[in-house]
Amino acid sequence: MNKTALSLLVLACSYSAATQADIYITPMVGYGMGGSFDSDSGDSFDIERNVNYNLAIETDVDQGRLGLLYSEQHSSIEDLDVDTSLRYLHFQSAVYYPTDNWNSYLGLSLGGTQIDIQGANTEYKFSLGVYGGVEYKITDYFALQGQLRYMGTLVDSDSITLCDSTAAGSNCKVAFSGNWMNQLQANVGFTFSF
Repeated sequence: MNKTALSLLVLACSYSAATQADIYITPMVGYGMGGSFDSDSGDSFDIERNVNYNLAIETDVDQGRLGLLYSEQHSSIEDLDVDTSLRYLHFQSAVYYPTDNWNSYLGLSLGGTQIDIQGANTEYKFSLGVYGGVEYKITDYFALQGQLRYMGTLVDSDSITLCDSTAAGSNCKVAFSGNWMNQLQANVGFTFSF
């Protein structure tokens, strides 16, 4: 192979590698709040605020990113001493607005929620999200993230989630409040790209 052909091959490979989309992996930790339940007697109970953990894997698409988000929060229902776990798995897409080392972004997500309440059947529900934040690029491959995220889960307000059954019948304690379970997250994390 002559030098010109070899040079063209190296140039073509370099161009191909430079135009491929980056992969972004972003672990985040944050604080999740929201989610309400009503009892048969008319009392209202909230999911206690607690730490949540997120992991996003994304790639470049036009002026934004497209990827997957996994989010998990373990908590309990106030005054009932009942443990809860909320797990979200969403496809997400965001538009990025870059300026120097700073990027701001706004995005939407769509997927499902696993609602695991102690003493009740695990439920799987449709959910969606809206999120936005800022990213500060420390290096070409490492950035700091700050993010606010709303997660809404479509629930049936008539579905009872926690009941006691006895020979005298069932005593249902808690049902979802309304048709949407709303959660708000404030997250920080680091983005690694390669």
